[in-house]
Amino acid sequence: MEKINNVAVLIDAENVSSGSAKQIFDEASNYGNIVVKRIFADWSKGAVKGWKEEVNRYSMTAVQQFEVQPRKNTIDIALIIQALVILFEKDVDVFCIAAGDSDYTRLVRELRERNKTVIGLGGRNVNQSFVNAFNEFIYLDTATESKPNIQRGKGQKVKVAIPAAQPVLAEPEILDNKRKSDLHNIIDRMIDNSGKAFYAQISSEMKQKYSDFIPKNFGCNSFKKLMEKLTPYLKKYSIGTDAAGTTMYLYRREKK
Repeated sequence: MEKINNVAVLIDAENVSSGSAKQIFDEASNYGNIVVKRIFADWSKGAVKGWKEEVNRYSMTAVQQFEVQPRKNTIDIALIIQALVILFEKDVDVFCIAAGDSDYTRLVRELRERNKTVIGLGGRNVNQSFVNAFNEFIYLDTATESKPNIQRGKGQKVKVAIPAAQPVLAEPEILDNKRKSDLHNIIDRMIDNSGKAFYAQISSEMKQKYSDFIPKNFGCNSFKKLMEKLTPYLKKYSIGTDAAGTTMYLYRREKK
């Protein structure tokens, strides 16, 4: 029987929104059985009060760490110490660290050097070097549905102020120029070697360069869907499949 991984979830509540709680635990459960749930904060601060309900909902152990001096990394240190205690005292295979602070980069490296899988979860504004320290990095979707602004005057009926229509913004580039270049270089090298660049190999090599190059970060549920989304960047290639129709690859289009 295949071993089910034990997973530890560690959350820095002071730089991750409580609105991300469900996504954090949904993603963590994809890696195995969650056996450790710890969340760190100075719980005397009003900024983290939104997490208190989620602590009960997901049966987390809330770790209190008072801020001794302003701007000191007391929460970071507490999380790092607990991660190392878990590393040496518990049978954990996967660490899921929800944070947006690059101060955890060294911790991630240490865990990976000890053959642990380390998954990062955070916002899209985090440092790329921090992202690439992880085996995988999943961006948290903290967007909330906007609600009408309800105004009530004395003795008046409820008035609902409907927000003015916002201009439609152009969709941002899926890949920046560096990633486009690396993607093309990987595909070209594979084709030069064997005539085919298989999707699984492309995925593996791109993820070695960019830990956040995973389908869910691009709104896709499979690498096949991601490749379809990247089609505008891959115009010099054609898509092929094996005889069974299950293994997909790219090959160069013939010049006319």
